[in-house]
Amino acid sequence: MLDREMTEFRDEILERWIEGVIGGYPEETAKFLRSQSDRFANPVGAGLREGLAEILDGVLRDIEPDQLMSALDRVIRVRAVQDFEPSDAVRFVFDLKHLLREFAGKGGDGVSDALEQRIERIGLCAFDVYMRCREEMWSIRAREIRNQAVGIMERVAEWRERREENSEKVPQR
Repeated sequence: MLDREMTEFRDEILERWIEGVIGGYPEETAKFLRSQSDRFANPVGAGLREGLAEILDGVLRDIEPDQLMSALDRVIRVRAVQDFEPSDAVRFVFDLKHLLREFAGKGGDGVSDALEQRIERIGLCAFDVYMRCREEMWSIRAREIRNQAVGIMERVAEWRERREENSEKVPQR
């Protein structure tokens, strides 16, 4: 099947893909992501849906993976913070390949090698995005720990200063 013919099934592919991604979340989270579509009440769900739609359109239109980084970021950033394993965080990209194969069977010749290679390149970019998000998260955590340690050291120094001042005021025998 030609890639452009795959667009005939775009909406159905997207809904199945979204459902598959949401299904990978814990039950309560998945329930919320499914039930609430309001962008303000559920920004994670909205970002997930928008990001997946943009990625799917990019795959079908042969857009370079580096142009899909912001869409990948919207989907993966939450997964990186939620402590998904790296393979689980980016699996959704490779799940798209299997989903497209299924739909290609409905229309004829199958998924082109070029389309599969695009998905694989996007999967590699998704891993890069995941790692960048994790690095940012660890950097933030390290900065918080450093700030806490500095705060503790400042309080200890103030306490020692007060103790020394108080010991100087106490008359010696």
